[in-house]
Amino acid sequence: MKLIFSFSTHISDYGGGRYTVNDRTDHVLKLYKISMERAKKFGHEIKFYGCNYSIDFLKGFYDSFVNVENIQLDITDDLKIYIHTKEKAGAVTIDGDIILDSKLKINKSSDIVFDREEKIKYDSRWQQIPIVLDTLKKYQVEKYIDYFSLNEDYFYNVGILYFKNETIKSIFIEKWYKFKKWYMTEIEPKEKLIPKGIIVSTAITQYYFKNICDKLKI
Repeated sequence: MKLIFSFSTHISDYGGGRYTVNDRTDHVLKLYKISMERAKKFGHEIKFYGCNYSIDFLKGFYDSFVNVENIQLDITDDLKIYIHTKEKAGAVTIDGDIILDSKLKINKSSDIVFDREEKIKYDSRWQQIPIVLDTLKKYQVEKYIDYFSLNEDYFYNVGILYFKNETIKSIFIEKWYKFKKWYMTEIEPKEKLIPKGIIVSTAITQYYFKNICDKLKI
């Protein structure tokens, strides 16, 4: 099974030091090398979507690549969603910080597969979803975004993401782009969460995908 990794230094909310200051990019990409090497050990083919820098850094660790140097990427999951618009349904994207301990198995009878379900922790300094949700509530998100609910206690980590067919994929991707556009147009210019280091895709992707699954009973 082919696994698709991705990384770009041009993702806007990586700015401010998350991955693009000093040696942080190299530190992250060294982890990718370990992840890719382990995946290949278990027999997976590796495809990589990356910028010029990451493609060069990881040379020899992937079997094929796609250069996304000139693709506009505003938030963390932009690249991941972009990949799923370019790849056929059934493609499996995986984050570079996931180190497999056995060959990855995907339940292909499921409409959509995620890495795992996680509980929202409002007292955690690491989880940023509560911060983003409070901001979305302020702008009456449920009024503008289909299926959105502020009543979830869990979200779906998209470190691994698989769509069973084109119909299912198109539902999620269409809703995702609509939500992202609304956020980037109506909220980000005023709240400026991204320059503050807030990863807004935790809500736009991971939390919202849980909403969609619940609403459509997927």
